[in-house]
Amino acid sequence: MKLAELQDALDIYGSELAAWPDELRRSAERLVASEPAAADCLEQARQLDRLIARRVQAQTPVLDEAATRVLARLPRELPRQRRFALSWPLALLDVDLAPSRWRLAALAVVAFLGVALGLFGPDIDASDAGWLPGASAETTLAVMFEPEPLTGVRP
Repeated sequence: MKLAELQDALDIYGSELAAWPDELRRSAERLVASEPAAADCLEQARQLDRLIARRVQAQTPVLDEAATRVLARLPRELPRQRRFALSWPLALLDVDLAPSRWRLAALAVVAFLGVALGLFGPDIDASDAGWLPGASAETTLAVMFEPEPLTGVRP
Protein backbone atom coordinates (compact mmCIF):
# COMPACT_ATOMS: atom_id res chain seq x y z
CA MET A 1 0.00 0.00 0.00
CA LYS A 2 1.20 3.50 -0.80
CA LEU A 3 0.56 6.75 1.04
CA ALA A 4 -2.06 7.95 -1.50
CA GLU A 5 -3.94 4.64 -1.14
CA LEU A 6 -3.85 5.04 2.65
CA GLN A 7 -5.33 8.54 2.41
CA ASP A 8 -8.10 7.27 0.11
CA ALA A 9 -8.85 4.40 2.49
CA LEU A 10 -8.92 6.82 5.44
CA ASP A 11 -11.46 8.94 3.55
CA ILE A 12 -13.59 5.90 2.76
CA TYR A 13 -13.40 3.81 5.97
CA GLY A 14 -12.42 6.37 8.62
CA SER A 15 -9.54 6.43 11.07
CA GLU A 16 -10.60 3.36 13.08
CA LEU A 17 -8.47 0.62 11.52
CA ALA A 18 -10.46 -2.14 13.22
CA ALA A 19 -13.47 -1.29 11.03
CA TRP A 20 -11.52 -1.70 7.79
CA PRO A 21 -11.55 -4.89 5.67
CA ASP A 22 -8.86 -7.35 6.91
CA GLU A 23 -6.56 -7.18 3.89
CA LEU A 24 -6.54 -3.37 3.80
CA ARG A 25 -6.12 -3.16 7.57
CA ARG A 26 -3.03 -5.39 7.58
CA SER A 27 -1.35 -3.48 4.74
CA ALA A 28 -2.23 -0.13 6.38
CA GLU A 29 -0.75 -1.26 9.72
CA ARG A 30 2.47 -2.33 7.97
CA LEU A 31 2.67 1.03 6.14
CA VAL A 32 2.02 3.01 9.34
CA ALA A 33 4.68 1.01 11.20
CA SER A 34 7.29 1.50 8.48
CA GLU A 35 6.69 5.06 7.28
CA PRO A 36 6.38 8.14 9.54
CA ALA A 37 4.36 10.11 6.93
CA ALA A 38 1.69 7.41 6.98
CA ALA A 39 1.61 7.48 10.80
CA ASP A 40 1.22 11.27 10.59
CA CYS A 41 -1.64 10.91 8.14
CA LEU A 42 -3.40 8.39 10.40
CA GLU A 43 -2.98 10.65 13.44
CA GLN A 44 -4.45 13.63 11.56
CA ALA A 45 -7.46 11.53 10.56
CA ARG A 46 -7.95 10.41 14.18
CA GLN A 47 -7.70 14.00 15.39
CA LEU A 48 -10.31 15.09 12.84
CA ASP A 49 -12.63 12.29 13.97
CA ARG A 50 -12.20 13.38 17.61
CA LEU A 51 -13.02 17.00 16.73
CA ILE A 52 -16.14 15.95 14.83
CA ALA A 53 -17.27 13.70 17.69
CA ARG A 54 -16.70 16.48 20.25
CA ARG A 55 -18.68 18.96 18.16
CA VAL A 56 -21.58 16.55 17.70
CA GLN A 57 -21.65 15.78 21.43
CA ALA A 58 -21.62 19.51 22.26
CA GLN A 59 -24.55 20.26 19.95
CA THR A 60 -26.72 17.33 20.98
CA PRO A 61 -28.12 18.84 24.23
CA VAL A 62 -28.86 22.15 22.50
CA LEU A 63 -30.64 20.39 19.65
CA ASP A 64 -32.52 18.17 22.10
CA GLU A 65 -33.71 21.22 24.04
CA ALA A 66 -34.89 22.93 20.84
CA ALA A 67 -36.69 19.79 19.69
CA THR A 68 -38.35 19.45 23.10
CA ARG A 69 -39.61 23.06 22.94
CA VAL A 70 -41.02 22.54 19.44
CA LEU A 71 -42.68 19.26 20.35
CA ALA A 72 -44.19 20.80 23.50
CA ARG A 73 -45.92 23.47 21.41
CA LEU A 74 -47.30 21.11 18.77
CA PRO A 75 -50.37 19.82 20.66
CA ARG A 76 -51.62 23.36 21.26
CA GLU A 77 -54.52 24.68 19.25
CA LEU A 78 -53.63 27.02 16.41
CA PRO A 79 -54.43 30.71 16.88
CA ARG A 80 -57.57 32.04 15.25
CA GLN A 81 -56.90 33.10 11.68
CA ARG A 82 -58.15 36.30 10.07
CA ARG A 83 -61.04 35.70 7.72
CA PHE A 84 -61.12 37.17 4.25
CA ALA A 85 -63.90 39.68 3.62
CA LEU A 86 -65.29 37.79 0.63
CA SER A 87 -66.60 34.29 1.10
CA TRP A 88 -66.20 33.06 -2.50
CA PRO A 89 -62.47 32.32 -2.22
CA LEU A 90 -63.31 29.84 0.56
CA ALA A 91 -65.70 28.05 -1.79
CA LEU A 92 -62.94 27.76 -4.39
CA LEU A 93 -60.71 25.93 -1.91
CA ASP A 94 -62.97 22.87 -2.15
CA VAL A 95 -62.93 22.78 -5.96
CA ASP A 96 -60.33 20.61 -7.64
CA LEU A 97 -59.21 22.61 -10.67
CA ALA A 98 -56.40 20.27 -11.68
CA PRO A 99 -58.29 18.41 -14.46
CA SER A 100 -59.51 21.63 -16.08
CA ARG A 101 -56.37 23.73 -15.60
CA TRP A 102 -55.34 23.59 -19.27
CA ARG A 103 -58.86 24.39 -20.47
CA LEU A 104 -59.03 27.39 -18.18
CA ALA A 105 -55.63 28.56 -19.38
CA ALA A 106 -56.73 28.24 -23.04
CA LEU A 107 -59.94 30.13 -22.29
CA ALA A 108 -57.99 32.92 -20.60
CA VAL A 109 -55.58 33.18 -23.54
CA VAL A 110 -58.43 33.31 -26.07
CA ALA A 111 -60.27 35.92 -24.00
CA PHE A 112 -57.11 38.02 -23.76
CA LEU A 113 -56.53 37.78 -27.51
CA GLY A 114 -60.14 38.74 -28.19
CA VAL A 115 -59.91 41.83 -26.02
CA ALA A 116 -56.50 42.77 -27.42
CA LEU A 117 -57.65 42.41 -31.02
CA GLY A 118 -60.85 44.30 -30.24
CA LEU A 119 -58.96 47.20 -28.74
CA PHE A 120 -55.85 47.31 -30.88
CA GLY A 121 -56.74 45.29 -34.00
CA PRO A 122 -57.31 46.60 -37.48
CA ASP A 123 -60.51 48.62 -37.91
CA ILE A 124 -62.87 47.29 -40.60
CA ASP A 125 -65.81 49.41 -41.55
CA ALA A 126 -68.45 49.28 -44.30
CA SER A 127 -66.62 51.72 -46.56
CA ASP A 128 -63.71 49.31 -47.03
CA ALA A 129 -63.77 47.83 -50.51
CA GLY A 130 -62.79 44.39 -49.27
CA TRP A 131 -65.71 43.97 -46.87
CA LEU A 132 -68.71 44.29 -49.17
CA PRO A 133 -67.74 45.03 -52.79
CA GLY A 134 -69.72 47.79 -54.45
CA ALA A 135 -71.72 48.76 -51.36
CA SER A 136 -71.67 52.05 -49.57
CA ALA A 137 -72.28 52.65 -45.89
CA GLU A 138 -75.80 54.04 -46.46
CA THR A 139 -77.08 50.98 -48.36
CA THR A 140 -75.60 48.61 -45.78
CA LEU A 141 -77.41 50.41 -42.98
CA ALA A 142 -80.63 50.43 -44.98
CA VAL A 143 -80.46 46.65 -45.38
CA MET A 144 -80.00 46.25 -41.66
CA PHE A 145 -83.08 48.32 -40.74
CA GLU A 146 -85.55 47.05 -43.34
CA PRO A 147 -88.36 44.79 -42.12
CA GLU A 148 -87.82 41.05 -42.24
CA PRO A 149 -89.20 39.68 -45.54
CA LEU A 150 -91.22 36.76 -44.05
CA THR A 151 -92.70 38.22 -40.89
CA GLY A 152 -92.48 41.94 -41.55
CA VAL A 153 -91.01 42.56 -38.12
CA ARG A 154 -88.88 45.64 -37.81
CA PRO A 155 -85.74 45.61 -35.71
